[in-house]
Amino acid sequence: MPELDEIVTLMYDDGEQETFVVEEILEVDGKTYVVLVPEDFDAETADDMEVDAFIFKVEEKEDGEEVLVELDNDEYDKITEVLCQEEDLDDVDLDFDEDFDEDDDDFDFDEDFDEDPDDEE
Repeated sequence: MPELDEIVTLMYDDGEQETFVVEEILEVDGKTYVVLVPEDFDAETADDMEVDAFIFKVEEKEDGEEVLVELDNDEYDKITEVLCQEEDLDDVDLDFDEDFDEDDDDFDFDEDFDEDPDDEE
């Protein structure tokens, strides 16, 4: 299970990777959701800064591996409503990207990823 401030790497079907930080974890109706923001975003220095944020549901596959799954429209509306009611996000304008569209709805994440794969020697 991802933890707050943890680095998460999304690996897409085309092999491309993108790193994010877990900004928020919430439980709604017995399901776990995470809000991811780009790794280089610094919420403590952001003054009225807009940043793309992505919301995923955490699901466990039969083999125990956790995957992040895109939300359907109803689920997206419910979760963004919950997030907008929270006081913690008032000082940062998160732009939840509902147009995020990949061919595969499931994303594997590597919770141990802590360096840029291009920096490997």
